[in-house]
Amino acid sequence: MEASALEPADADLPAEAAAAVREGPFDVAFDLVIRHRGLSLEGLQRRMAIRGAQVSLATLSYWRRGRRHPEGGRSLHAVRVAEGCLGLPADALTGLVTPARPRARRAEPFPGGVSLASALGAEPTELGSCDGIDLDGNARLAIASVHQRATLTADRTEGSVRTEMVVTSREDGVDRWVSFFRPQTGGAHHPALRSAHCCRPGRIRRDPSSELLAVELRFDYPLRAGETYVFDFDFGYDGEPPETSYLQFGIRAPARQLVLQAHFDPAAVPVRCYRYHRPRDGSSDVVGEPELPVGPSLTSHIAVLDAQPGVYGMVWEWD
Repeated sequence: MEASALEPADADLPAEAAAAVREGPFDVAFDLVIRHRGLSLEGLQRRMAIRGAQVSLATLSYWRRGRRHPEGGRSLHAVRVAEGCLGLPADALTGLVTPARPRARRAEPFPGGVSLASALGAEPTELGSCDGIDLDGNARLAIASVHQRATLTADRTEGSVRTEMVVTSREDGVDRWVSFFRPQTGGAHHPALRSAHCCRPGRIRRDPSSELLAVELRFDYPLRAGETYVFDFDFGYDGEPPETSYLQFGIRAPARQLVLQAHFDPAAVPVRCYRYHRPRDGSSDVVGEPELPVGPSLTSHIAVLDAQPGVYGMVWEWD
């Protein structure tokens, strides 16, 4: 049960943890409260995901050890969700987060859209590794349709993610799409482009800490303004695939159709599945009701028509 906002933040904490919550620093308070609640990082991540906050285990670990500090609207929202999951009142932890430090290079939001970091569910600093890639180049294309399908394995890992896209060029000469992919959890998973049809890989960049992967997919020919193009690609892993409990896709401009589909193995079928949506930077995720069904085909999906900028996803509970 969440603590009441009228109770002091340290009402039920041991002295050391209570002092850290009152005085900081954030990483010490975060670590001590997690320890006191008897939660693993995986358990905390799972609780946060159910409440619509998608954070990688690597990021939670960095926050806990002080290697990285929460900054930006998405991270602060995640800290607020963590407060509820840890039975703390509002602002018990967010009050310890210092003002944002100077950031590395980041892409500006699309007009009326969201920032690239928010659409990816990434920290802005992770984009500093995308040297030589035009992070705003996708704005030259309008998304008519995107269909992303994740295949989950018997050990609950993400076997592959296949994406099929139909785009329309906004201007003459557009010849590529930049795709971003990142594993849910930290570690040496080594995400990799497995195949591409009607396109070929160009520049490839990887953030070493988060394993965020950016790949230029170059079309067969430059498009004319108003011309459509159809292509698809698959991502997988060279290392051990991570256990995964969500699938999401972020868009920075409106899309006519967005479909996300998860296919589960008969040996690992989730007990519950929900949809969620983060409409814009800094806003709270909205977890959909009722639950998404998982049919006899062992698939579940969401379909959004006339999708507006934001992050759309589905999250499931294994146990």
